[in-house]
Amino acid sequence: MKPKETLRSRIILAVILLLAFLLRFAQPTLVEFKRDEPTVSRLAQAIAYEGYRPAVGVAASVGPDNLPLNLYLMALPIRLWDDPLAAVLFAMLLNWLAVWGCYALGKLYFGTEIGLIAALLFAVNPWAVLYARKIWSLSMPWATLIFFATLYLTFVRGRRWALVAALLAGTVMLGLHLSGLAVILIMGLALLLYRDQVSPQALLIGLTLSLIAVAPYILHDAFHHWENLRGFLAYAGRSSSFSWNALRFAFILSGSEGIDGQAGPFHEQFRAAVPPLWWMNGAMMLLLGLALAYAVWQSLRAPTQAQRRTFGLLLMWFFVPVALQLSAGATTQLHYFVILYPVQFLLVAKLLVEGLRRIPPARLKWGQAALVISLLVWSTWQMAITYQLHTYMAQHPSTGGYGIPLKFKREAAHLALNAAGEAEIIVVSDSNRPFVAETPTVFDSLLFGHPHRFTDGRTDLPVPSAPRVVYLVGPLRDAPDEPLTPMVQRLSSWPTVTAGPSVRLPDGVSYRIFIRQSQTQADVTAKMQPLAAGVPFANHAVFVSYQAPAESRPGESLTVWLAWWVQNPPPERQDYHFTVQLLDSEGQLRTQNDHAGFPSDYWRTGDVVLSRFEIPLPDDLPSGLYNLRAGMYSYPDIAAVPVVDAAGSPTDDGVTLAFLPIR
Repeated sequence: MKPKETLRSRIILAVILLLAFLLRFAQPTLVEFKRDEPTVSRLAQAIAYEGYRPAVGVAASVGPDNLPLNLYLMALPIRLWDDPLAAVLFAMLLNWLAVWGCYALGKLYFGTEIGLIAALLFAVNPWAVLYARKIWSLSMPWATLIFFATLYLTFVRGRRWALVAALLAGTVMLGLHLSGLAVILIMGLALLLYRDQVSPQALLIGLTLSLIAVAPYILHDAFHHWENLRGFLAYAGRSSSFSWNALRFAFILSGSEGIDGQAGPFHEQFRAAVPPLWWMNGAMMLLLGLALAYAVWQSLRAPTQAQRRTFGLLLMWFFVPVALQLSAGATTQLHYFVILYPVQFLLVAKLLVEGLRRIPPARLKWGQAALVISLLVWSTWQMAITYQLHTYMAQHPSTGGYGIPLKFKREAAHLALNAAGEAEIIVVSDSNRPFVAETPTVFDSLLFGHPHRFTDGRTDLPVPSAPRVVYLVGPLRDAPDEPLTPMVQRLSSWPTVTAGPSVRLPDGVSYRIFIRQSQTQADVTAKMQPLAAGVPFANHAVFVSYQAPAESRPGESLTVWLAWWVQNPPPERQDYHFTVQLLDSEGQLRTQNDHAGFPSDYWRTGDVVLSRFEIPLPDDLPSGLYNLRAGMYSYPDIAAVPVVDAAGSPTDDGVTLAFLPIR
């Protein structure tokens, strides 16, 4: 290549990398941050700061656990900065470098021009940008590129010892996500078809090193009754039906088709906000189809063995992951095919350049100009879609499948931390379990290093025995049926509680901060009926007061509030459910409300917990005087926790709160 052409290529590459950087790093806190992302972040924090050394990773959507490599990888930036944003930026960096890797691999396979075109298509692709901003384990184009570069060196360039690197790169892909299982089949096909380039020594060393790398996962599974192996077998044994969705999704990822679905109910407005060139996605898919046909032809009829093998590897890259999902035991998802990036763009770039080479010399400049203009129009349109996606996430952050972005959750966490100082933070949402529900998982990561607990605000509100506590409540929706509203109203009614700052999203969702300052907890039970000196239970919980209507009617919902406090945490790890029941004059159960209550592993000595029960009254409930009774039982064995006397001896299986007239 001439020096002038080299300089021009470097300038073009620099521009492409700049575009890729701006698209991937723009407004980094507007990234998706639902359950998977904070789970990875929180486990990475545990690795970086708490000595956690997992042999398995997060569970895959098909059932078995992933290998833990992604967790250890994300622990590297987290160790430098414990904010989840560090992991987000690190993932963006790796996936930005993948654009350069696309150029390098394209240049290695086919030449500079094809490397530049493929890198441009990859850089501006909205789906690629969306997935590049995630910290989940599927965002691994950089690893895929390394794997196929080593395959090329082994089977096309004849660097036989590169097979060791190829096997290790494949193990890295498997370690990041179980979708990397596709590389095992790809490697097997390559070893079989191109066995003349296989060094037995390199194969043995590579397999040995790979086995050593995955040994902790295998040993963990062996010591846990082969749970993951049984999960694989169960998945493989599921009834399945053939579907073309896998191939359709592989083609969709070449452009921006379907990305308006991220806007949920606003998808029509989303489409209208960008130039109406959606037909271009069809054109790109057509090009990809032609490129695949061309690659098949070249893999069979190319003049040299190196060319045939080059196209053969690219076809394996595209078709093996697709073939594995054509008849699957679970619903095929678009993100399963991130492993294809950026093979679509390499194939299309090769087709475009080969098409130019077949233009007569007299018209070549016109063909080149047409290609450049087409690439500029396509790239500009794709970037406009990504820009609109970021705009949508800022304007409508709580609608659609994207979820509330990290920005708003992180801001709420920072407000709570600033308000708390050294005080504990209670996160009030629709669940109390991190790694099970989204909101607790999110704030377990964002509040890392600060004392915090979680409660299901639909049923329970703990009040610690502390002079100051901060409540972070949300997400709250401005709707009459918002399930957190009764508890928020109760909390804000206490004279010891003041409202702090809040984070209000543009579409009617908010996170609110409440600060409680008091030396006592008397205000919690001030307007409730006391239960003598308290009713102690065998697990060290004491029912102290309640609130219920003076009477009720059939067909209504009976709201009962119960206050109880923790003498000491329970003597052993045990889950408890609370129950409030309505018994008739003959002691027959007529209706009840049970819930899991505030988890016993969160109990702290001196806690007062306010529990809410919503009891439906049947329409045909006869009039009369009913016994309103409360108790608790261990779960899942459903054994009643007895009421005890001063000596600790059982006296009853519950307590009567009141006799309630039903008229």
